[in-house]
Amino acid sequence: MLSYGIITPAHNEEPFLEDFMRSVISQTWRPDAFVIVDDGSDDSTAEIARRLAAAHDWIHVVERPGEPHHQIGSKVVETFRYGLDRFPDNTWDAVVKLDADLILPPDYFQRVLQQLIDEPETGICGGVCAVPVQDPAGRETEQREVEKLTDLYHVRGPIKTYRMACYRDIGGLPSIYGWDTLDELLAEYHGWKIRVLPDLVVTHRRPTGAKTPPLRLHKMTGEMFYRLGYGPVISLVASAKRFRMKPFVISTLWSYLGYLKAALKKPEQYVTPAQRIFIRKLRYRRMREKIAANRAHTS
Repeated sequence: MLSYGIITPAHNEEPFLEDFMRSVISQTWRPDAFVIVDDGSDDSTAEIARRLAAAHDWIHVVERPGEPHHQIGSKVVETFRYGLDRFPDNTWDAVVKLDADLILPPDYFQRVLQQLIDEPETGICGGVCAVPVQDPAGRETEQREVEKLTDLYHVRGPIKTYRMACYRDIGGLPSIYGWDTLDELLAEYHGWKIRVLPDLVVTHRRPTGAKTPPLRLHKMTGEMFYRLGYGPVISLVASAKRFRMKPFVISTLWSYLGYLKAALKKPEQYVTPAQRIFIRKLRYRRMREKIAANRAHTS
């Protein structure tokens, strides 16, 4: 059996944490270590984590010192790395970055780890995230809707499982906005495969980007496209995919504006020239594959 460790950054997760932790405790394939890293919470996050950890010697609660502040992307990666650094001598076959606002099906890691066993080339794996549908009064219902950002080529940031060899090849996770796209591009650059299990659904109780104003988020995404070396055509296509996100349609325009502003200012890119060439070829190939699949579906 493969061994794995889970690192969960947590900041003010009181409404979600207990349900999340119990869904991990209930896994049919238990982790070797489950680490909750409390990042300066001012609610009951740490107390809830310690209470549940007291009954399980494989659950650890770590408190990260420092000023609590929200930085989309970079802060959560720094907290993840802080937790992973507490286990420098681990011998895990896989490491998981898991958010605290999730509810996992009991066989979640059974399925993910079996994929790693069945296909040794799989470097990053995960299911899909679905958000609860709310009733007119704003209450959660039993119905779930797969998040619009879902893509069969992309494992969502809240549910990333990395084969440890792949994690080392990509140099760990960078502390940047867009880390959960760059990691997969670098993994493929190093010959690893990304696998999404579309029928393995995780409940994501807080939609991605809920803490960040939408227009700012789209603009940051456009700048990220530039920093990833996408180029104008790929960035336009990637921006267009955001039209269903609030504010509708404007999200596409704002995202591409973010790319254009970055292209004029030319901030440092996250990739080397060789990686940029690989990424563009990869993206164009994916675009051709999607067009061919759509044609086959409609014919």
